[in-house]
Amino acid sequence: MIRKLWQSHRKLLGFLCLTVLGILTTTQNVRAQAVMGARELGMGQATTALPSTQWAVFSNPALMSEDQKSVAFYAARYFGLSEITDMAAALTYPTNLGVIAAGMHRYGYDLFNKSRLRLGYKNSFLGFHFGAVLNYSYIVQGGGYGSAGALGVDVGLAAPIVSGLWIGAHATNINQPKYGSLNNEKLSRLLSVGLSYQLSNIALFSTDIVKDVDFPITYRAGVEVKVIGDLVGRAGITTEPQTFSAGFGYRNSFWGANVAVQRHQDSVLGYSPAIDFNLRW
Repeated sequence: MIRKLWQSHRKLLGFLCLTVLGILTTTQNVRAQAVMGARELGMGQATTALPSTQWAVFSNPALMSEDQKSVAFYAARYFGLSEITDMAAALTYPTNLGVIAAGMHRYGYDLFNKSRLRLGYKNSFLGFHFGAVLNYSYIVQGGGYGSAGALGVDVGLAAPIVSGLWIGAHATNINQPKYGSLNNEKLSRLLSVGLSYQLSNIALFSTDIVKDVDFPITYRAGVEVKVIGDLVGRAGITTEPQTFSAGFGYRNSFWGANVAVQRHQDSVLGYSPAIDFNLRW
């Protein structure tokens, strides 16, 4: 009996936490800008032109690897609350006809959760890289409030300008999908443009300009620096909302692992830790 009461109170507490977070972010006129991958989070979410990432099916499909097959797993806990946790997986598989990829993502818990299934394709021609993703989003609200789904289309472009310097662009939900037929809630639409620069084997710099159609422009920037051997350190920053992040990672020819933590500008929200693991062959 006591255990059942505790579980019930725990669910109520989680719901209240989600409500408070919603009020905080609404009053600041911002929207969550989470990306997949601890490396990406540690670099300030500046992913639009970020090369060599196993999470391109979520960030910019034009940058999916043409050289290696990979599988990756990711988890992040926002503000230390188990009720608002991201879990994701991604698979990239190059073929003679282009790169195909799949991604899965789940956010939330039993009273509210959002799931995404993504299927992507990428190809290149004369150094010009292009890709697209079909994204099915499905929201479930507990307590009898029901569920709804929507199918969106994302597109991405990328190209090397000079050796080590990449430019990329990414647009989400270009078909303007809506959840259900009752409330016609539109999925968020983002347009981002980014640059990345690899300074020899010492450091990688990445920066993005991102615009949500309903919210102010946000700027993101990050750096990845070689520490020793295959160990690297990272730091990043975003605006609207203002966040600071840091982390480190290890990568060799076959596998890699990354950890990161993000700090929100509102001290009430605290820290958001993340971790990922990937295999390549």
